[in-house]
Amino acid sequence: MLQGVKKVRLFAVATAVTALAACQTAPPPPPPAPVAAPKYTPRAPTTPFGASANTIVPQLRPDGLRQTINRDIGPLQTVWHVRAALNVAALSCTGPQYARIVSDYNAFIGNNKKFLRNANSAILRKFSRDVGKGYRQAHDRQQTRLYNYWSFSPLRRPFCDQAVQVSQRAIVTKPEDMETFGAEALAELEKPFTDFYLAYEEYERDLDAWRRQYAPEQARDAADETINTTGLTEEG
Repeated sequence: MLQGVKKVRLFAVATAVTALAACQTAPPPPPPAPVAAPKYTPRAPTTPFGASANTIVPQLRPDGLRQTINRDIGPLQTVWHVRAALNVAALSCTGPQYARIVSDYNAFIGNNKKFLRNANSAILRKFSRDVGKGYRQAHDRQQTRLYNYWSFSPLRRPFCDQAVQVSQRAIVTKPEDMETFGAEALAELEKPFTDFYLAYEEYERDLDAWRRQYAPEQARDAADETINTTGLTEEG
């Protein structure tokens, strides 16, 4: 009888242990190993207007202007540089929105033959005084640089937009107002270039930051390069 009681007690304890074990929840599985996020390298900054990555930006002068071929020239030469810009526009600005530039340019030349002839003569005399022998060749080289400056192809569209506005005023400007017109027109025609230089400098800063973060080897190579900032055209 006593053994029977012990067996009952053992059975009851075993049953209780089994019931207790059944009430306990299984431990949760270990969390999955963290998945490394894929490394993403953003694209390097690109040049404004699709310009060459080797574009040279003219230095900024103390007066806030860029050191370009249009600096340090007199009133007559200023008008001559505007004439050159309109000539480039007449030759290179295509599309219906620019169709009038050719006729405007021809009218501007025809209306101001005497003024422009005198301006050209004054410029040649200045070259003769400053350069001496070979001044005509020096003048021709300067004119080539001037035309190349206005022909900077990445800015063709904004340059033409400015030129068509200037050309409409050019044909109604009287000779006695030509110098005032020249100063205003030159600033307007240069605006796309001025805006481009600022945008290009911002691109260079962004590219330098991108290199330092994502391509340190490129950053080191760039730091070793000698950067020429004398201008889009040489002044020699």
